[in-house]
Amino acid sequence: MRKIYQVMIFSLVAVMMFGVFNIGTVQAADYNWKFALEEIEGSVQHEWALEFARRMEEKSDGAVNIDIYPYGALGTSGDISEQTMNGILEFAFSTPSWFATTIPEAGLFSLHYIWSDNLEVNKYVMENSEAIYQDLSSIYNDKGLKLLQVFHEGWQVWTANKPIREPKDFEGVKIRVMGDPILIKNYQAYGANAVRLAYSEIYSSLQLNMIDAQVQPYFATQEMKFYEQQDYLIEAKQVPFITGVIINQNFFNNLSEEYQNMIINTSREMTDYIFEVQKDLNAKRLDMMLEDKPSLEVIRLKEEERQEFAKKAKTVWESYKNDVGENGAEILEKLLSEIAEAEERFAE
Repeated sequence: MRKIYQVMIFSLVAVMMFGVFNIGTVQAADYNWKFALEEIEGSVQHEWALEFARRMEEKSDGAVNIDIYPYGALGTSGDISEQTMNGILEFAFSTPSWFATTIPEAGLFSLHYIWSDNLEVNKYVMENSEAIYQDLSSIYNDKGLKLLQVFHEGWQVWTANKPIREPKDFEGVKIRVMGDPILIKNYQAYGANAVRLAYSEIYSSLQLNMIDAQVQPYFATQEMKFYEQQDYLIEAKQVPFITGVIINQNFFNNLSEEYQNMIINTSREMTDYIFEVQKDLNAKRLDMMLEDKPSLEVIRLKEEERQEFAKKAKTVWESYKNDVGENGAEILEKLLSEIAEAEERFAE
């Protein structure tokens, strides 16, 4: 019994020593960074942030920890953009539309019918564009920000309580938009009444008939339950939902070159991953909406119908050029050229 007792004591001591050794070798992360989203958990942005954080932790051998804050945890889209500018946050998603009042040139991402019908083409341009990552990015730098990556989350799809097949169908329709003046001009050109509302206010505003329509990718319309208050889903392929990852410029500049390169390279590696995520998520969420509400009708505009909207939209291109001046107009023309070249590349 004494031998058994001695063995038990020895084993217990060994386990305790092993445990202490393990605890001592687990190192806390050297860097703890904050990343705020414009969308809720389970969204495209959430999937991007989770995978980015995982890859950064792996590449840094555990030295980097990134805490992710879904929409609302730290405020609205405008709030988290401002917090990133002020250095309170290291990373944030910021739909360029929210920056259009601070950086008018960013309004080009809100222009309708400048992008290809082929989302693969748009993915390629958003990954490689000099207009975005050199010309436009330098304007972000002047605001204390670095534009890390731009990507799309699928087509923006109109939802409404009546069919919309031509611009005149928008007459008298109150549609929710973000705060970008270009978005407002787009819908004014169609004859709609554009209403600015926070993302969190859309559902109740639809429910109370304060607005008649809204626009999101399918996944967002499903996860926020907007479809419960709408009868039609309208695909016009007017513009993809484009988001940007921004980081505080001072934070980035104070990092070592190793970590700067790690952040840039990791974000660029995410392009193919997130493209597949959004494609799968949007398809599944559309199926979920139709299953939950069979009365929903999906309207996919024909090419000739889309062209009627495109004619109206191009008047806003000119307004944009006048508003942003020569530099902004040159960025738009360069981006249009890049899109056209990419379409030729993918047509081969």
